[in-house]
Amino acid sequence: MGFAALYPFYMVAVYSAPRPSHNRPMDSRHHAPLSANPVGDLLRGWRNRRAMSQADLAFEAGISIKHLSYVETGKAAGSRDILLQLASALGLSLRDRNALLEAGGFARQYGERDLSAPEVADAKRAIDLLLRRHEPFPAVVTDRRWNVMQANRAAMRLMTMLLGEARMTRPLNHMQMFLAPDELRPFVVEWPDVAAALLARARHEAMAAPLDLALQSTWRELLKLPDIPTPQLNETETPGPLCEVRLRKGDISVGLIGAVLTLGTPQDVTLQELRVELFMPADAESEAALTALAA
Repeated sequence: MGFAALYPFYMVAVYSAPRPSHNRPMDSRHHAPLSANPVGDLLRGWRNRRAMSQADLAFEAGISIKHLSYVETGKAAGSRDILLQLASALGLSLRDRNALLEAGGFARQYGERDLSAPEVADAKRAIDLLLRRHEPFPAVVTDRRWNVMQANRAAMRLMTMLLGEARMTRPLNHMQMFLAPDELRPFVVEWPDVAAALLARARHEAMAAPLDLALQSTWRELLKLPDIPTPQLNETETPGPLCEVRLRKGDISVGLIGAVLTLGTPQDVTLQELRVELFMPADAESEAALTALAA
């Protein structure tokens, strides 16, 4: 997958905090326990969360309503091709498509490789290029649990200035960095508003992957942090396309507008779940501050 594979992309609102620029092992694959009729339960759950009737899903998947009903009730076993058609019609992530196939007794369709694997070398080179070309502005790469996998030098400089060199030697999680009281929180201007936006984003992503026990665990850990506001529960709203956060320490004030790039059409679970988070200066003062840090 070359540089062009990063496009088309979509943008989502997120804040992040970087860690040292190296890869960390990807999390093992965990899914919730399945029932006696796992395929049917999974399909109904995904269909209901998308407000789709059996007729809607059957039409989108190109199968009969009767056959879908039989698969959901366990009266008939869905073939591998049928399950993949249903997964595509539901717009499932690659991780969830694998889970559906396994529930039906089939092998996984999509791999989940570490970023150091030769199979993803082209995508890794494209990501590295994006990080370098975004200098002198911060950019980071995060996984599905918001762990920071890579960071460019600008991100490292900014976070080191705020937190000190010792903190940058330990793994970072961009959600926890902004929410924990002993991390970036003291430097975030209007932190309650930023925290509310972060939690809305985190909840949206966690609720979209109910089978991902690792992600659910990280989400619950965030909610246990001190003074965390109650997450918004409006299911009809999704986080906006861009966000802004301002960091201040002493006389230095840096406003950042964040956007996220995702790989266009990856065929690997790890690549699909990566987020390349690019931060632009919100004003001339912030651009000057970031440029000065790079000098």
